Amino acid sequence: MRKEFVCLREPMTNGSDRGVPPPHARPPSTRLMGRKGVALRLMLTALFEAQTRTEPGERPAGNPRPLSHAGRDGVAWTDLLATDADDAGNSRTMITRQDKQRRHLGNGLEALERACLVALPHRGEPRNIHREFMLLEETAAPTPKPPYSVPKNSDDSFVVPTALFTNGWISVLSDAELAFLLMTMLMYHPDEEEGVAVPAKARLQLMGIGPETYEAHRLLETFGLVRVTRQAGRAANGRVASVGTEGGRRALPDLVQLLPEGLKRDGYSTVADKLDSFFCR
Repeated sequence: MRKEFVCLREPMTNGSDRGVPPPHARPPSTRLMGRKGVALRLMLTALFEAQTRTEPGERPAGNPRPLSHAGRDGVAWTDLLATDADDAGNSRTMITRQDKQRRHLGNGLEALERACLVALPHRGEPRNIHREFMLLEETAAPTPKPPYSVPKNSDDSFVVPTALFTNGWISVLSDAELAFLLMTMLMYHPDEEEGVAVPAKARLQLMGIGPETYEAHRLLETFGLVRVTRQAGRAANGRVASVGTEGGRRALPDLVQLLPEGLKRDGYSTVADKLDSFFCR
């Protein structure tokens, strides 16, 4: 994945290390965050799907996958996107689970188009405008943007473990947890056992991760996906715990480390077990 999906090359606003930049001034990973939306998970899933059928440096050969109703042996986009949709209605009207999934998918694609991350070639047609949507380069740059191509191994990209998708983590983590996890993937270096420090100002202005999103590390640590080492002068949410200096030194940023082995476990069962044990104490 291109680094600019998670971290801007330079700040878009002259903010402080206290306030989170507005959505338009954040990278896609935090610009797409929403409490109920599916845009971030949809974008990550679409990037993964494209990479499974495309060589590095090449562009995907179209998007032949149907949005829904793929048939007995097919896999539609709604099949790749987990939602809480269920059948609903009464004796006169009925909305099926698949209809709801299709609506969630459409809302997600609309959000991705607004973020300049997909193009809808059938926009303006009377029906089925989201079909054959086309991925654009996963950067924060505004339009016009080139069509998506799979990154080559370079300094401009980083590795997102396939286990995020194949073990179901993509479907059970919140947007804030995914954004924090992407940050740790971007910074991951196996030789840095204690982790990598991320100054608060860089975390806010370049990644759009404020104190509320930073709190996601608590559950991620519980799930065994990350480790956060708090250093002198920092509270658990990443804020400075006390004003001034401590022992003649300024507050040091936390050390954050991805734990790739954690992703090798099944996401659903791990989350369910941890939450059950948490609420049944």
